[in-house]
Amino acid sequence: MSIRSPKSANRNRHSVTSYWERTQWPLQSLYFLLPLLIAYEIGAVWLANDGSDRLPAIYAERLLGRFFELFGIGGVFLPGVLALVVLLCMHAVRKDPWRPEPKLYAGMALESLLWALPLFVLGTLVSGSPREGSDVAVWSGDAWVLAALAQQTIDHLPIPFAQGVVFSIGAGIYEELMFRVIAIALVHVFLDDLLALPEHLGHWGAIVGSALLFAAYHFVGTEQFDPARFVFYALAGLYFAIIYVGRGFGIVAATHALYDVLAVWSQS
Repeated sequence: MSIRSPKSANRNRHSVTSYWERTQWPLQSLYFLLPLLIAYEIGAVWLANDGSDRLPAIYAERLLGRFFELFGIGGVFLPGVLALVVLLCMHAVRKDPWRPEPKLYAGMALESLLWALPLFVLGTLVSGSPREGSDVAVWSGDAWVLAALAQQTIDHLPIPFAQGVVFSIGAGIYEELMFRVIAIALVHVFLDDLLALPEHLGHWGAIVGSALLFAAYHFVGTEQFDPARFVFYALAGLYFAIIYVGRGFGIVAATHALYDVLAVWSQS
């Protein structure tokens, strides 16, 4: 998923046949992620506690919802609609084939898991083994996933794994939409078009800038700032950004989701 202009990215698209290239197509990412997005929306309602309409929204999802509220538009499904619209618009610009490729998605799922494992292992190593009582989730998981899950517990009971999976899917999709698709594009436009920096500086500046925004996001609200954890989140954001640029939105969103599932699993 290059952050070059769509025209340059679209050259020779009809001759592309490799797995590496097809998995980066926005429409294939949409086909791949659509079952996860539907599962998240259904799970958020199905697993809600008594007296609640749905599970608390992922913070990035709430921020996207607030953007629509600025224009007087509301609705819990609008962030999901935004994800669909963004991918369809990217597809329209590129004009890739419309045909779904089910065999492709098994490979994308496996690849996403392979990308998720190194970051989870790193988080476990820097924080210690969960069996030793350390809070691995603070390092290797998504702070907003775990904070939202904590709201669903009673008397500090363990986080239900099913709810953890639902939150992990939401975080993977909505945080990657915000910090990779949207933030990288906006920072790149600012550096490349407005400041007229050389292309390589605009390219890497967008990647690093999105990673720093991602790290700062984890300390918004009541989360206490910690320099070491900020560095870890920044490195995680850099890792996700490189995956996005090189492998596309579908794989990075699934990688992020699986990474959070592993973190929730380590706490269960």
